[in-house]
Amino acid sequence: MNMLLDHLRISDVVANLAHAQDSKDWERFRGLFADRVTLDLTGRSGEPVEELTADEMTAMGRKIIDGFACTHHASSNLLVEISGTTASCRAHMVAYHHVPTPGVDHLTMRGYWHLELVNDDEKWLIRRWTIVRTAPWEGNQDLYRIAREGA
Repeated sequence: MNMLLDHLRISDVVANLAHAQDSKDWERFRGLFADRVTLDLTGRSGEPVEELTADEMTAMGRKIIDGFACTHHASSNLLVEISGTTASCRAHMVAYHHVPTPGVDHLTMRGYWHLELVNDDEKWLIRRWTIVRTAPWEGNQDLYRIAREGA
């Protein structure tokens, strides 16, 4: 029974991560992360792996996402593996991003999130977030820079 509850709680972490970004709910976003988190974007955009505090992670997410007029993160096909107080979860992800700009004003990323989590007093927290793009970008590949500069 505990394994089933843990699986549901981890699924909730994935859903909350998507919803927190789309609704720009930075308090909810911050509450999903362990005190220290590794962010790995090497498989999305080639950016180097970063070690951040949860507050730094939230500030970074906010700086990028706040620059978009809207985003829509849709997850599916969760694969969850639990081993004691640690877990991993891979979720397919389609992420749509929009900034009103001349020309192509959207960017869609298809791939997956790989989360490594730790159980902290019955609450699963993300300690590593890897984003992997598995298909070509669709839309304006410069939109992240535009959003970051416009935030």
